[in-house]
Amino acid sequence: MHGSLEPLTLAKRRGIYRERPAPASLAAHVECLWSHVMPEGQASRMAVVPDGCVDIIWSHSGLAVAGPDRVAAFPVIGSGETLIGLRFRPGIAACWLRTPLSQITGTIVPLDDLWGRDARDLDARMTEAADAQARSAILAEAVKRRIPMVAAPPCEVSACLDLLRHGRSASDSPIRSLAQTTGTSERTLRRRCHEHFGYGAKTLDRVLRLQRFLAACHAQAGASLTALALECGYADQAHLTRETKELTSLSPQDIRLQLAGYCIAP
Repeated sequence: MHGSLEPLTLAKRRGIYRERPAPASLAAHVECLWSHVMPEGQASRMAVVPDGCVDIIWSHSGLAVAGPDRVAAFPVIGSGETLIGLRFRPGIAACWLRTPLSQITGTIVPLDDLWGRDARDLDARMTEAADAQARSAILAEAVKRRIPMVAAPPCEVSACLDLLRHGRSASDSPIRSLAQTTGTSERTLRRRCHEHFGYGAKTLDRVLRLQRFLAACHAQAGASLTALALECGYADQAHLTRETKELTSLSPQDIRLQLAGYCIAP
């Protein structure tokens, strides 16, 4: 089936993808609001790479939650479809959705399975809205109204995320050192990771390292892959290539070429 499709493309490189900051009241919980207008024409292979986040997504099919991914997802989006999204920061979404993220990892779940009538009412309002900007505002306001019902994640969750983001996981089994550093047991930290990230610390480490590589491709377009690999926490270029292929199905060079000169539309 894929033989008739175009070459694999990073999702944000297909159609028109825009991001805007979340309102100040949501900034601690929400990474961004976004919209994605797909191009007209035939279906295309599109890779949504793992980022440690969970999104609420509206389309003409309704509202859904995209759970965290261990590897890239390859959704088929209809020609000309417009998607509206809200992206929770890593480690946050379980508290908003009131479900362990391990139960929705790698899946798309109807929002009304988690929020019930509130989700159905929200979908109706977004469907009736005049345009993408209005839909995005309605989604943000609906999430904002739920703030009083949301508890903060356990402190070891944010501590673990901060350590991994700063490359503090060079060992093959980071859970032990992470548990010691965050002041909790390995068993408790492992359970917290699966609940609030959807997978263990080692997978989260791989995902965050990939995201560092994507950011470095933007910031240092002229750097060699070997230099980028070492800067982002890979053992060497071969390690970068192996993990990038496993997580995205694209080579580091493919990714760098697609990101060359790329910026998110305002």
